[in-house]
Amino acid sequence: ELIIGVNVSIAVVQQYIIPSVVNSLMPFAKMELGLASERLLKLALPNHLLWLIAFYLFFHSCLNTLGELLQFADRDFYHDWWNAVNIAKFWSTWNLPVHRWCVRHLYKPLLHAGCTKTTGMLIVFFTSAFFHEYLISVPLRVFKIWAFLGMMVQAPLFPFTRFVEKNIGPRMGNICVWISLILGQPLAVMMYYHDFVVEHFGPDLIQSYGQIVTFNTSSQIIR
Repeated sequence: ELIIGVNVSIAVVQQYIIPSVVNSLMPFAKMELGLASERLLKLALPNHLLWLIAFYLFFHSCLNTLGELLQFADRDFYHDWWNAVNIAKFWSTWNLPVHRWCVRHLYKPLLHAGCTKTTGMLIVFFTSAFFHEYLISVPLRVFKIWAFLGMMVQAPLFPFTRFVEKNIGPRMGNICVWISLILGQPLAVMMYYHDFVVEHFGPDLIQSYGQIVTFNTSSQIIR
């Protein structure tokens, strides 16, 4: 599973994600909304496929293998998040180790300290948003807040998706969850790639990194 999954991931990145991300740079930089939206939709499918493969490899293959080696019996790493009818249900089922840690060490102590449930939820998401941004900004050496904002946007999606579930139906609530997953991540990828190029190579070379033909030879242009 790991060998096949890793090779499929590499193929998806090389054949579909890199060309889509590179070709999205110029429309995104020039704010050509129509073309940028088309690039976003083109990137959404391979990006989400990569995310699903990574989820399976880590939460199912790696963690279960680790549990087998350590003889850890309680291998409850995720539930059926794909059936989540609202964002709250998704976040409580897709990454159970982190979810349970946050509930035990952040959310419940905040409630015991007198915070409301809403305040506790916002503090938990603020903490998660900080670490998401930290894990992206430090390796890229680009301090932006796109991952942070992406996590904080989840908070207002809680009541919105619950409203959709209650008034339109669980199926539409599930569709809203999937839309947020499929479109949110590629949008963040496009923004970080744009800011990475501008930050490290300057706006003068943005054209070179915005076309797949010159992308592979851009290191020569820098020298």
